[in-house]
Amino acid sequence: MILLTQGEELLLVQFHEAKGERVGAKVGDSLPVDAFEHLVGKTPGVEFEGALDVLVDRHLLSKEGEDRYALTQEGYDYLYTREGRRLEF
Repeated sequence: MILLTQGEELLLVQFHEAKGERVGAKVGDSLPVDAFEHLVGKTPGVEFEGALDVLVDRHLLSKEGEDRYALTQEGYDYLYTREGRRLEF
């Protein structure tokens, strides 16, 4: 089971919401880093520091170049099969 913080999970969910209609994500979909940065201002009190690196380390995302992240099969499974849960503090 994969355990994520609220910040990590919110970043991962951006793949699901990327098209604005919540139509879902596919393995290999990629987003620029600025697609995640807007969350910091919208969600005060949520810690995002290092969250993208954690998602890459846990193989939920892969880094593509300097400024893009792609959804992996593990990330897809987390989003849609709920093979994980958020850590509560």
